[in-house]
Amino acid sequence: MPNPGIEIMAGMFSGIADACATHPIDQIKTQFHVNKGANPSIFKPLAEQYKLGGFSRLYSGRGLLPACLRPQSLCMYTGNEWSKRFIAGDGELTYWTAPVAGFLTGYIEAATVTPFEVVKVRMQSLDHVSRYSNSMNCAANIVRSEGILALYNGFGPSCARNCTFNGAYFGFIFWFKDQLPTPKGFGEEVAKTLFTGMAGGVFATCIKQPFDVVKSRFQNQLPDANGNKEYRYTLQALVSIYRKEGIAALYKGFTPTVLRMTIGQSVALTAFETSTSLMERISEGKT
Repeated sequence: MPNPGIEIMAGMFSGIADACATHPIDQIKTQFHVNKGANPSIFKPLAEQYKLGGFSRLYSGRGLLPACLRPQSLCMYTGNEWSKRFIAGDGELTYWTAPVAGFLTGYIEAATVTPFEVVKVRMQSLDHVSRYSNSMNCAANIVRSEGILALYNGFGPSCARNCTFNGAYFGFIFWFKDQLPTPKGFGEEVAKTLFTGMAGGVFATCIKQPFDVVKSRFQNQLPDANGNKEYRYTLQALVSIYRKEGIAALYKGFTPTVLRMTIGQSVALTAFETSTSLMERISEGKT
């Protein structure tokens, strides 16, 4: 049986790699999700963010983002390894059970990451540029003005997003790896993993995108003077966005989302599998 400690460390490494590679694009993705008007090209908001605060503004929310992405990747990749063993035991996964194993990881991932995601969305949104000075101030302000449960705003759509994405992603890469030739060396193995992660990211993003938009809308909104909110639960939010803005609104920010997920998942998957392999070799005394 694989060493759980190695899998946990590999999950942490994959989260760091993902955060470093994708956070500026992730910020644009969030802004496009919550914008109810027409979105510009992805280059315009990058320039605007740079003008607001220089290079550091491109990484706003950075104080909590690594803490967010490390448990996210930990739950996603390490959780999937444990879920696979739960589903298949000592046997082999199939094209049917691989997506089920991935799907099950979404609930734990949402429970772990949602408070950090709420802070991240508020820090990234242009609606709150002058409201919060940093990530800790944002978290404290949310708890003080909206209550501690506000840190779990969007938990429902987060579960829907994570479960659909993880099921589609891990199911796809399980199938796709079988279609590719067996790598002949370390370099080919890394290239295969990168390509598989990118392809899986595109496929899974197409499926989870409406839930991702709803999640961002939930976490960006503030209650009105009477304590009411525009979005109350997942299905109601989906219907409301569709009726008021059209079906295309459920795919707002699709381009930066695809870029974020293809880059992030290819980097994270490669970091997870490569670091797992290296640490196993070290523990076995082969390096």
